[in-house]
Amino acid sequence: MSEQRDLTEPVLELDCRGLSCPEPLMKLRFALKHAESGSLVRFLSDDPVSLRDVPAFCDFVGHHLLALPDDAHPARYLIRKK
Repeated sequence: MSEQRDLTEPVLELDCRGLSCPEPLMKLRFALKHAESGSLVRFLSDDPVSLRDVPAFCDFVGHHLLALPDDAHPARYLIRKK
């Protein structure tokens, strides 16, 4: 789930830390709907439900989930819009 990318590539950042379900996913859905195809989105969410919802949403819609939260980035998801 990792991808090499140009560090100068623009990234849309959506910070939803502190919000609870369903708000983070709704904001992510809205942002992706209005982003250009191929855009990279850094989505920040500390809602535990996002660990289930974000991968399911990306799989259902066809966006590429590049990274899930990990020890180094506990609230970060990286998503490439289809």
